[in-house]
Amino acid sequence: MPSSSQPDALTQAAWETEQLFQEHSANLMRYLRSGGRNTYDLEDLAQETFIRFFRARCNGESIQNPKGWLYRVGRRLAIDRAKKSKPVLLDEAGWRSVEANHAYLPELDADERSLWSSKLPWHTLSPLEKECLLLRAEGLTFREVAEVLDVSISTAASYVARAIKKFRRAVPKPSETPKHGRTAPLR
Repeated sequence: MPSSSQPDALTQAAWETEQLFQEHSANLMRYLRSGGRNTYDLEDLAQETFIRFFRARCNGESIQNPKGWLYRVGRRLAIDRAKKSKPVLLDEAGWRSVEANHAYLPELDADERSLWSSKLPWHTLSPLEKECLLLRAEGLTFREVAEVLDVSISTAASYVARAIKKFRRAVPKPSETPKHGRTAPLR
């Protein structure tokens, strides 16, 4: 026979999961999009992540950093799913779409964001540099990024710094912009 505290634990777990979903589901899906997944895959991965959180809390697991936990579990689910699926081959338009989804620039419309993002040298980043940068862009602290990727905090900070340095080298400074309004070609 269930104990009298079990309904309270279930209610608490449901409430926590709902709050986290409202606060982090959109950002988690944007992060998971980095793998070039379609919307249905994203929704499945995010849903499974939140279900696992709910189950963990129902089982009494103490989760000190729920946001970091969600990103870590979502990332692992995405990796597992990628290992089981066939690779997706993208043409240039497909890559531009993936890059545009990484750029979060609310002041730009979708076409401007796509144009801006397509100029960034994503291909020059190592997988860890890219993931660290994307997680930081989603608002995770260096500690949370380190937890998600299972690296040290200094390693996470180093990868973000290297990624930013690569982007800065590739994007021309305003003083390097020719008078006709176009930017210099990327190297």
